[in-house]
Amino acid sequence: MYKLVSLFSGAGFMDIGFVEAGFKIIKGYELNPEFVRAHNYNFNQHFKENGNVEVHDISKVPANTLPKCHGIIGGPPCQDFSAGNSNNTGVEGERGRLVWDFLDKIKVRKPDFFVFENVATLYKRKKHRTEALEPLLKQFDELGYKTYFNVLNALDYGIPQDRSRVFIVAFKKDIIKKLLKYGSNEFEWPKPVFNDPKKNIMWSKKDDFGSSLNESKLIKELGPYYQLTVHSRIGNIAEMEKLNNQVHFKPKSKKFLIIDEGDDRRKSFKRLHRFRYSPTVAYGNNEVHLHPTLPRRLTVRESLRLQSVPDWYNFPEDMTLQSMFKMISNGVPTELANKIAISVKEVLDNYFEIKDKSKV
Repeated sequence: MYKLVSLFSGAGFMDIGFVEAGFKIIKGYELNPEFVRAHNYNFNQHFKENGNVEVHDISKVPANTLPKCHGIIGGPPCQDFSAGNSNNTGVEGERGRLVWDFLDKIKVRKPDFFVFENVATLYKRKKHRTEALEPLLKQFDELGYKTYFNVLNALDYGIPQDRSRVFIVAFKKDIIKKLLKYGSNEFEWPKPVFNDPKKNIMWSKKDDFGSSLNESKLIKELGPYYQLTVHSRIGNIAEMEKLNNQVHFKPKSKKFLIIDEGDDRRKSFKRLHRFRYSPTVAYGNNEVHLHPTLPRRLTVRESLRLQSVPDWYNFPEDMTLQSMFKMISNGVPTELANKIAISVKEVLDNYFEIKDKSKV
């Protein structure tokens, strides 16, 4: 079993994707105590292992104290690169500088591979690309890693959410050289399930709140694209009510009753449409997402489903709603993380098989 160190572990959504692909988290580091509590609570409950994530400011953890491992995974806090942040300070920001801490850990620990995740503006905005992304890739190369860079949208991988993120997957160059020498494949990104569905499908626009739609007809018309709709994950209200964490902020504004289904043009008070994908799951900075057919916000469980987090995952009941929604907003969609993990594991399996045979 391949051993991982998780940096900026969050509530564990990315870690779950790797563990379910056959990896083992031997140590994790996360600054927010509530995030750590949620992570370890779920790992104890589901994987029957002691929670291995500790509360630490990773910038103050000496790189040589990280345990030896096959890989390091993590997504440094992205607020200083985010398009939604008016300051947008990039690598000069307190959180933006943490990308160099990730680099430092790789430089000292020298794992066989690593996976780095961040917001798409790290690539799309020239300032962040030239000051952070390109220098990172250059230094990873100088450290002896073959890097694979991509911007992946969760929607293309069957997850009903328009969420684009930068991913860097890297392996030691010696690993890739050996694979190619023996005719094996190098790393390949998981194949998208759909080809640019945002543009290639005529999605539902807007309907009056409370409209009666012919759901079975719409499901049939969408065919395989139905799995990209909000309805596919949270449309069965009776089912949702039986699940844990089906809690939400109490509605107070009249807006809950008047905003059209599918009207998500404004920054806040976006109402999702049953038969369209969700905007990026991000509930900070007063961004409010409304249930398609009910006069309220989305629940914690509904939001977890839009992040493709499995239903066995539960936040402790005494956690605040604010903390739970913050964890959900910051997480990597679990199903996408799992697909990347499977592709990484295939490279490692092939490499160690070749390595073992060459010793014979």
